Amino acid sequence: MPKRSKEDTEITIQKIMDAVVDQLLRLGYDKMSYTTLSQQTGISRTGVSHHFPKKTDFTAALDERIFKMFVEHVDFEQDVEAFSVSWLAALDNEEFCAILRLLFHHIVTSSTHEFARNGVERLYTITEAKFGPSSGKELEWLIGKSLLRMAS
Repeated sequence: MPKRSKEDTEITIQKIMDAVVDQLLRLGYDKMSYTTLSQQTGISRTGVSHHFPKKTDFTAALDERIFKMFVEHVDFEQDVEAFSVSWLAALDNEEFCAILRLLFHHIVTSSTHEFARNGVERLYTITEAKFGPSSGKELEWLIGKSLLRMAS
């Protein structure tokens, strides 16, 4: 069998990653599997696992992409009040809530918490850079408010 080109491999990986994002947000981390990814992409389970041997490899590879999707829902351009208002409004958005669920899931279930820790640390860094050190308290309140709202 001829060796696949680097471009073909990159296309395959991108196809898998697009399906992972879709399934993480639509099905959730627990329901996404190598089987569901294989069914959606047409790539064998072995092919998927060749590129991503552990399920946690998906979130590690998508960390930046998912974070970017998340912050697109909140206003970092005005003041901390506009940021809070935009966050609370985003709680009505399915994609925003799906990303929060993924973050909370990793906080609770992951042994390393790397995906969740990276996301939360970046949020603190951005809010403090944009709105000052006291904005950390507002972010904590928003995260808590989000958790309570999503639980009800």
